[in-house]
Amino acid sequence: MSYAELDRMFYPKSIAVVGAKRPDPESDFAGMFGSIQEYGYKGHLYPINPKVSEIRGIKAYPNLSALPEPIDLIIVSVPAPAVPNVLRECAETGNKNVHIFTAGFKETGEPEALKLQKEIEEIANNNHLRVIGPNCMGICVPEIRVGTWTEPIKTVGPVSFLSQSGGHAQDFSNYAAKFGIGFSKIVSFGNALTLDSTDFLEYLADDPKTKIITMYLEGIKDGRKLLTLVKDINKTKPVIILKGGLTASGTKAVASHTGSMAGEEHFWNAFFKQTGATRVYSLEDMAHTTLTLLRMGETKGRGVAVLGVGGGVVVAVSDACSKARLDLPTFPPRMQKLLRSFIPSAGNMIKNPLDAYPIFFDIEKSFPQTLDLIYNEPSINMVIISLHMDWMDPKFVPKLASALPDVCRDHLKDKPFVVCWRSTRHNSTFKNTGIKLEKELLEAGIPVYRSFEHAATSLSRLADYHFFQHQQEVLIEGFHLKADELKLAS
Repeated sequence: MSYAELDRMFYPKSIAVVGAKRPDPESDFAGMFGSIQEYGYKGHLYPINPKVSEIRGIKAYPNLSALPEPIDLIIVSVPAPAVPNVLRECAETGNKNVHIFTAGFKETGEPEALKLQKEIEEIANNNHLRVIGPNCMGICVPEIRVGTWTEPIKTVGPVSFLSQSGGHAQDFSNYAAKFGIGFSKIVSFGNALTLDSTDFLEYLADDPKTKIITMYLEGIKDGRKLLTLVKDINKTKPVIILKGGLTASGTKAVASHTGSMAGEEHFWNAFFKQTGATRVYSLEDMAHTTLTLLRMGETKGRGVAVLGVGGGVVVAVSDACSKARLDLPTFPPRMQKLLRSFIPSAGNMIKNPLDAYPIFFDIEKSFPQTLDLIYNEPSINMVIISLHMDWMDPKFVPKLASALPDVCRDHLKDKPFVVCWRSTRHNSTFKNTGIKLEKELLEAGIPVYRSFEHAATSLSRLADYHFFQHQQEVLIEGFHLKADELKLAS
């Protein structure tokens, strides 16, 4: 599959929707055609429906042969039994790029559906059709407003997402957008008739608009190819993967969702160790990790300093760092002496975690001094700033939010830092203050989390990624994965 062929699919100048329908006043879903139109696509958009003359004010055509020009992307939204004839017409008219939205194929496991899957696979392969799906939402490219679901993300950015689940494609992009994460490409590829995750990976590897690749995988066709691609791409672009279907019940769910076999966990454990891909365990986890890898630079170690814990959670912070495999080194005596010179002893701990809220109320002097000492301490590689909104004057927080990004960047320089905040009071003022702080910091490019555990885990993933990049060779306790054993899809 050439880069140019897929590039035409991602940046279509013309789209035809076979099975386009007029708006249904009783449905919240605008349909494939309506969703694309409402998203703001500016290319040529053609509805194909022999039963109507127009749809949403646009002339309808009875079939693909009646169209006035070749089409860059055909979207198929007809009942499953009608799909083979549509594919034959795509081949006859020379339209090679096809997205089959329709479900009802091998994912059902039913004999007639399996037979239908085999039929469309033969048509696609014999005619060299490039098919996304069936049983998927297809592609979303915010830059040119191509998208087939309701209210797709509009924020353009350097992250791409490949997903076997259409629901995950929507949910992840929506959740990530709350952190200011923008997307280059999103692909829901479903049953992967002719285009699989590896085809899109090859494209994204060379895509200048993609800097981080995120993936949700259930089953795959070519494990060796996936292993090779991910290991190579991960050297220059972080690859973050959520692997679904590793439990017994999950495996059954995968089979009924996309008709794939999920594979055994020990294979995937070895896969992640050999490729250096970042493993996550939920869509939220993926978004948090993506945020840190996207916004923060390289870290040279796992030592972390924690500032401003409060609320008697020092032990919990220490436990969270340990679980995330981060080091929490005690500040050396020389550093503690310097900290004590401007931080009062009463109620303030200076060993690490640094439980000293007064420094945040002196953003011009004490806070920068603290950061300077942390920057010059070689055992500290990263910083977590933990803010308890309930302990802070809501009138002061806007000043802190405005100053913190520049002060941290100026004084921590190349050491990565993230912020987390919390509020437990019933008074909504404190929570709303935290939300405003979060919004301003995210807009300034600072990763912000509402859980210390999320902050620690994300920094741990950042350290893992950069550590792997510096390794010349990875030995996995004498065990090397046989990549062909990852041929997991039926």
